[in-house]
Amino acid sequence: MTAIITIADKFRNIFQRFSRFGTWFLEHQRRNLIATFSIFILIAFSTTVMVNITPRPSNLPSTELNTPVSFGTLNKTASLTKSVFNKNNGVLELHYTISDGAVSDQDLVDISKIKFTAMTDHGGSQVTGRVVPTSNSTVVVQFKNLSHNFNAVTLTAHDKSINTATVEAPSSVVADSSSAKKTAANSNTVSGKFIINHDKVSKSNRLTFATQRELEVSESEAKIAAQQKLISKNTNAIVEYQKAIDQQQSSIKKYQKILAQSDESDTQTSIDNARDAITQIRTQISDAQKNIQRAKTNISQYQKTKKQVQEGKSLLPKPTDL
Repeated sequence: MTAIITIADKFRNIFQRFSRFGTWFLEHQRRNLIATFSIFILIAFSTTVMVNITPRPSNLPSTELNTPVSFGTLNKTASLTKSVFNKNNGVLELHYTISDGAVSDQDLVDISKIKFTAMTDHGGSQVTGRVVPTSNSTVVVQFKNLSHNFNAVTLTAHDKSINTATVEAPSSVVADSSSAKKTAANSNTVSGKFIINHDKVSKSNRLTFATQRELEVSESEAKIAAQQKLISKNTNAIVEYQKAIDQQQSSIKKYQKILAQSDESDTQTSIDNARDAITQIRTQISDAQKNIQRAKTNISQYQKTKKQVQEGKSLLPKPTDL
């Protein structure tokens, strides 16, 4: 009986508290409704501010670094090798390597024929940009005064070289009519489009709007470092190749001892295979030595170019505005 009374008292207390809350809510209804409405307004305002201020990527994925993108009608490709942004001064640097698809081993392109166009998403009204040639096969696209919360930058590479395969010289009116249809069909060029989303660029508070001379010197130094790395890798490869030759020669000596005690043809085959392997490895050593010599020649050329640039004797075209 006592337990039932205790439970009843608890329910009575809960009911009384709920009644008091109801009375309080009714007495302060206007203030509570205003507070609730204000909270919703604040949430909506905050969401709007965040949407407009917080950088967000475009609907399209960013172009991956070091991915060749075809453009023009002459099989050229452009690769984005580096992207750096300084939010404090709005400087964005995009580094590109241009390759001639028809001549894959040639490190030389008529860089004056390569053009870029650009669009920015939430880039701000003060943003400007330019294209800076830094070598015979590389350019840097620079932006300054770019909004610190830009969403994305879209660049498109263009090749202004004339493709004679698309030029028609008709010999008659009939041929001219046929030629017009063919020209229309072949007029579409491959668009080398690059999308650089805000969340994919590297950040650097030390990046400045560098001069062409500074960018050219930096490019030469980067190429020298790359060639030195190539020399190091080939030198290490030669060491490993020599170890492999020593192993094969050791195996040959063992096989020869076995062969001296028996007439097994398999043993002679193993010796022949080991000798063939040594011949192949020596060819690989020769190739590595050629790679080293070629890299040293390249370094010498890059050092010469760097010196010319530092002396104000650059042979590259001047920067062009976007």
